[in-house]
Amino acid sequence: MNEITVENRYINRFSIILATLATFLAALYVIPSERLTPGTNLFGFIINFSIVGLVPIVLMLLATGGCFWLFATHPERENLVGYPWVFIPNLVLPSLATLITGTMLTQLERNPIWWLGLGFSLVIIGVILNAEYRVLIPTGEANKVVAPLLISLAFALFLAFTTSMAASQIRLYIQAILILITAGFVAFRTIHLRTNGTGAFSRVVVSGMLCAEIAGAMYYLFLKPVQYGLVVSGILYVLTALMVIEGPLNSRKLLEPLLMAGLIVLMFVLVSFT
Repeated sequence: MNEITVENRYINRFSIILATLATFLAALYVIPSERLTPGTNLFGFIINFSIVGLVPIVLMLLATGGCFWLFATHPERENLVGYPWVFIPNLVLPSLATLITGTMLTQLERNPIWWLGLGFSLVIIGVILNAEYRVLIPTGEANKVVAPLLISLAFALFLAFTTSMAASQIRLYIQAILILITAGFVAFRTIHLRTNGTGAFSRVVVSGMLCAEIAGAMYYLFLKPVQYGLVVSGILYVLTALMVIEGPLNSRKLLEPLLMAGLIVLMFVLVSFT
């Protein structure tokens, strides 16, 4: 009976969180896009402030609070009481997915495709929330199945984000900072999952900074947004795969990053002909 009560509490809170996010994200459809206005000059950089641009950040904070509320229903929550920081790795992807969804929806044109994007994004957020709930305990059996799913979704989100950044044509320094933050989050969650929480934070910093630097260097290349997203996402994946290698390097350990690099090159060439 206790297990049924816990499951019902989880389902109720999960439904409330998704319904709340769906309501606020759907409200973006009726918010008109703001015209670009001259921004504030700060040390030679033009900073544009936008109320609409703050909406994705507010939704991300809402999702973060909802994750805490949802994770509190976990059957082994007694072992986690008093240690709220242990939830931080599990908060990264749901919060990041909400931030990316809100950012993309504010940029998309208001048409039927917009609603398809909203529905697909909510499904992704729901899958991530459920998966993160299942891997709250790093040593659980669910990690073997759920961890690869979370890593795949993390890089799919990063690909969508970098592609939208390239299509938006925002300034280089803003794009580089956003990619640095996002790449850091994705690298953090990926390395944490692949090392069961034992990966050094320095690996995350190196992966994020290298990815952002390479993305900044590619800013002025004449690439399609999809090509740009593929290359940046592929570079981040290769970096994180290299960062989790333990012991001396050999051909077997390098197989995964080399295969990913080859796949990215192949997809890059195919996209160039479309």
